This record gives sequence, C-alpha cells and structure tokens, in this order.
Amino acid sequence: MNPLRTRCAVALGTLLASVAIGSLAPPSAASQPRELVVPSAAYPTVQSAVDAAHPRDRIALRPGVYREQVVIGKDLTITGAGAGKTTILAPEHLVTGSDGLNSIVSLGNAASVTISRLAVSGPGSGTCDAGALGAGIRVLGGAHLELSHAAVSHIKDTPMAPCFRSANSILIGDFPTGAGSATIQDSEITDYQGSGVVVLGADSRATLLRNVVTGQKTISTDGIEFVEATGRVEKNTVSDNACREPDPECGPDFFTEFQHAGILANTGVVVTKNRLVGNQLGIYGFGTMETSHNTLVDNTYFGLALQDGTFTAVRDTVRGGGGGVAVIASAVDTTARLDQVRITKVSGDRIRKFECCGFTATVTTRR
Repeated sequence: MNPLRTRCAVALGTLLASVAIGSLAPPSAASQPRELVVPSAAYPTVQSAVDAAHPRDRIALRPGVYREQVVIGKDLTITGAGAGKTTILAPEHLVTGSDGLNSIVSLGNAASVTISRLAVSGPGSGTCDAGALGAGIRVLGGAHLELSHAAVSHIKDTPMAPCFRSANSILIGDFPTGAGSATIQDSEITDYQGSGVVVLGADSRATLLRNVVTGQKTISTDGIEFVEATGRVEKNTVSDNACREPDPECGPDFFTEFQHAGILANTGVVVTKNRLVGNQLGIYGFGTMETSHNTLVDNTYFGLALQDGTFTAVRDTVRGGGGGVAVIASAVDTTARLDQVRITKVSGDRIRKFECCGFTATVTTRR
C-alpha cells in the first residue's frame, strides 16, 4: 500500500469527522445571548450593563430606582420587575445628546431595542434657557424601539415651561431629516410637558396599540403626533390635551390660531378604534387619511377636525363637547366623506366648514 495515500486518507477522514461533529455540536456559549443583572457587583448601573453587553444580550433590572441617563447603540433586551417597581429616573444634571436634546433613555446606531416592565420618569431640573429635559425616550439614527407594559411619566421641567421641542415622553425620528421607528403597546404615558408620543420625518414610522396617553391640566399639550411620518394608532385612550393659559397663540380660529389634539396625524397614518376624551380636538387630520370606529367624547372644540386633503371617516362616534366635525380648507380644496358617523349631544355645530383663500370644503354624509 502506498504510505502517502494512506496518510492522506487518514487525514481526510479526520477532517470529515471533525466537520461532521462540528455541525452537530451546539453553538458555543460565547455565541448565546447572556443575561446581565443590574444591580450586581459587575454591573452596578444600567449603563454599565449596556456598555458590557454583546448584541442580543438581555439585561434584567431588579426592583429599584436607577437615577441615570442610558444611551443604547446595540441590539438589546432590557426588562424590569414591573413598571411600578423598576424606574430609570432623570439625573439631576443631564448630558446633551447628539441631537442637541437632553433625554433620559436614548437609542441610536440602528439598534433594535426591546424595553418592557419598567418606568422611565422625570422630572428634569433644567429650564428653557439651560438644561431642559428633551425626552423620556429618544429614538434616532435608524434605531427601533419595542416598548411594552411600561410607563413614561413626569417628562417635564421644574418649574414647568413650554420650551420648544422639549419634554416629549417618547420622541421618534427627526424633522426634516432623521429616522426612527417604534412599536409601543400596553403602556402608560402620562404627565408630560410637550407631547406624549411624537413621530417625525418621512422615514420614521410607529405603531401604537392599547396605550393610555394622558396630558395634564396646567400647560398646553398634545397626545400623539405624526409629522410626515407613517404608522398605525389603534385602541389607545388619549385624554386631557388642550390649550392652557397662558398660551396667547391658541384659540378656535383654524386660520390664525393653534389648536391642540389628542391625535394629530397625516397621510399614511391609520387611526382606528381609539377613545379620545376631554381634548381640545379629538383627532386632527391632514392630507389623505381614514379614521374609523373611534369614540370621541367631550372634546372642547370638535371631535374630528380634517384639514387640507381628502378624508374618509367610517363609523366614528362623537358625543358631547363643542362640535362634531370640522372640515377646513386653507391650502387645497378639501373633501370629507362621513360614512355612518354618529354625532350626538354637542353644544355647537354637528358639521362645520371653514374655508379660506379661495379653497373650498366639501362634505358628504352617508347614514
């Protein structure tokens, strides 16, 4: 027998066996997601665990208050012991992020981050002139947030003030450029100084499902806002968002004054099965969009306000408040089709048209 051939055959057999064994062996421990526990000797803070984590690792937060800012730029899962037990609290001095805002939790670097069973809370200690709290949770740089069974509360400064682009509970994307995305569900968003959830920019999107979004009664707020972004808003309860004194630019004139809304949405946003209670406007729509099966109760000016576009409202119910449906034409001819929309117990007009600058508002109804 040829010795060289024998040695080659043995070597080839050994190689094939090692390949076969490797293909059947479980992945190495290093490739498996780890769980990092906070606080622990190795990870006394949330940020220390985030810094040490590998992509796809899980971070478990024990009950307690973590007074710190957290910046996340990798794929992670962060889970608390419950929104009433685990809180990430704004520190006394906030560090400004890359977007120029001071936020408590910031996501960037195209990271996909899952956060659940914890609270993110203010207040901040800054002012409009210096150190104002920018957001509870900030999503930018192509990052994606999955938030569930959580609370974002007290996102405001001390004392409260209507700072521009300040104190939004959850801020996604940027305008005119910048992107972020989120799915937010089964969470409570309360006591904010600016807006509950803001989604900015044509490349940003969000799905909001079964959340409670509640403003407060001492300063002007909005509940949920989409600005050129797309998404879906379904089965949320949004309340107590309106103009508050002193706010000299607010009022009922759609052409010269501002109004605040429970949900403000534009083309590409589906708004369905929500409950809007005690806002100045229940739903304020722009562009081309459809609302359906929403319940709008005791909203001060109108339950629905539809401006500058083409709208269909299907089986929405307006009950109580100042008026039913406002259709506004200020920049384009506007049409609104009201399909089995029920309007009861309003103190003002059931349907009212506002027209300006040579543009017309047209309303058709189907009972």
